[in-house]
This record gives sequence, structure tokens and C-alpha cells, in this order.
Amino acid sequence: MKKILKKISIFGLCMTLSINSVTYAGVLDTITQPPSEEETTSSATDIKTVAVFSDIGNHWAKNWIEKAVKLGFVSGYKDGTFKPDKTITRAEFSKLINGALGTEKKADIGFSDVRSKDWFYTEIQKSVASGFFSGYENNTFKPTNPIKREEVAKVVGSVITTGEADGEGATGLSDYNTIQEWAKQSVNSVYNKGYILGYPDETYRPAKALTRAEAVKIIYEIIQNENIEHGFNITNYDEIYSSSVVVGDLNILDSVGSGNVQLKNVVVLGNIVVDAPKISTLQLTDVRAGSLIVEDKNSSVKITYNSSVSIPKTDVPSSVTIQK
Repeated sequence: MKKILKKISIFGLCMTLSINSVTYAGVLDTITQPPSEEETTSSATDIKTVAVFSDIGNHWAKNWIEKAVKLGFVSGYKDGTFKPDKTITRAEFSKLINGALGTEKKADIGFSDVRSKDWFYTEIQKSVASGFFSGYENNTFKPTNPIKREEVAKVVGSVITTGEADGEGATGLSDYNTIQEWAKQSVNSVYNKGYILGYPDETYRPAKALTRAEAVKIIYEIIQNENIEHGFNITNYDEIYSSSVVVGDLNILDSVGSGNVQLKNVVVLGNIVVDAPKISTLQLTDVRAGSLIVEDKNSSVKITYNSSVSIPKTDVPSSVTIQK
């Protein structure tokens, strides 16, 4: 895994506590209007050969859109347009992030406004499983609502490593105080990494709906700048594994023996699974994951963590020591 040199603390939550009671949105795949199946399914060949759209010639996001199309992340409409300034719904954004990161795990969902026959049902299952979304307190998901910039920041913050990015965030923007409290930390972290910045007039506009063009820019830069692993197995001991986003589970295997394992600035869009019966210590620094599971019921591993670790669920035997 790559190592980066800058540092910042993130969430400051204990690993046994639930992080986000309401998480808001997701990010990437073929950005198309999804009502018809034809519009939401394109072959890789079609996507990569269509590099010019009739309505992006002078658009500020033209270069990002064309690059994203060539990479196969996005496509346009059958009439040859891209509709860059069209807003994106929460369901569409959910589809996008799943497609970009290749998420596969699905969670059981029971939102009152999401039906199993809806085109976005599986996409929302995947986004919930990866921690991008959790819905609202009234058990709704609001899939057709346009997704707001502050909501996108919340989701992007859950996808990227933020433990090594310095800066004051968006605090200097003129409308910073209009950002809702639940979003401020994510807004600042994402701002520091350059994924969602302010507008030329020095505003953030947190309640503004995200456009297709803005989504493309954000997604493209995440894919280009984050070190993304699709599942990861740790087999060596006494090494620092750092600065990566793991899609799926991160497994610590028996080959580490009685050694020590350190995770630093790592995001796991799945579970950390300790399948190493003799492991001595597991040190977590600036780590986020869905859950931490220790397989051996007789394990005596010592798990230490700092205040910037966020793991809402644990499944460990009583013989394990957990210490801040």
C-alpha cells in the first residue's frame, strides 16, 4: 500500500460506537437517466467510443467528462447529449458509486419508499452495505430526491482516506455557517483533499443539488487519487499497511503468526476480519470499517486504537483486549 506524509485527525469516535445514524448518499457508474433499461445499460465498446457530446463543447467540465467516458465510468443519452447541468438523484448517485468502486456486498433494506421491483433496489442494497447510505430516521430513503452538495460530501468522506490531509477546510467560505452540523466535518475533510471545493464567489452552497458534471469531476478525481484495493489480505507481520481504500473485506491471515499488524489511514468498505489465532497486537490509527471480527474465540490479541477510529460494530471474544 502507498504511504502519504501529511496528517489530520478525522472522526474522533470510539470504535464500538455507531458513527452515522443518518448517512446520505453515494457516488459513480454510467451516469444516465435510469427510467428505461436501454438508457442505463451500455456496452463497454459504446461507452469508450463516444467521447464527444453535442452539449459540452464550452462546458467547464468538458475535459473531465471526456476522460471519464474514456475510462468507462460514464455515458450520455441516446440523442448524443450528456446533459451536464442536469441534477442527480440519491438513487442515481448510489448507482454511480457502486459502479465506480465495484461494490458487490448487499445489505437487507426495508425502506418504506424503496420497493424490490425498483431499478435502484439492488444499488441501494450495495450502498447501504458499504456504508454510503443509511436512510432517514422515518425509515425512508428518498431515492428520487436530488442529492445536495453537503450530502455528497458526507458520502465522499466515507469513501476516501482523510487521515493525511492538512487544511482549514471550507471554514473561510462566506456561507460556511449554513452547512448543517452533521455535514461540517465531512465537508472540511473533502475540501482539504480537493474533491469538493467552493464556487468562484467563495460560497459553498451546501443545499444546492449536485449536477451530472459536478459528479463526474468528483468521481474522476477520487478514482485517480485514492489507492483503491478490491479486497485485501494481510499476510506479513510487523509492517504498516497504510493509505488505502479497501472495497470489500480486509483479512488478516494466519501467516502473520504471533507478530504485530498496524493499519494506518485505511478505509475498509466492508469488514476487518482477524483470522490469525496467534497474532499479538493489532494497532488501528485513522481507520474506518463496517465492523471488526476476530474469528478465533480463544484469541488473546490486543487491539489498540486512536480517537480517529470509526468501527460501529465489533464481534470479538471476551479474551481480546481493546484499548484506546
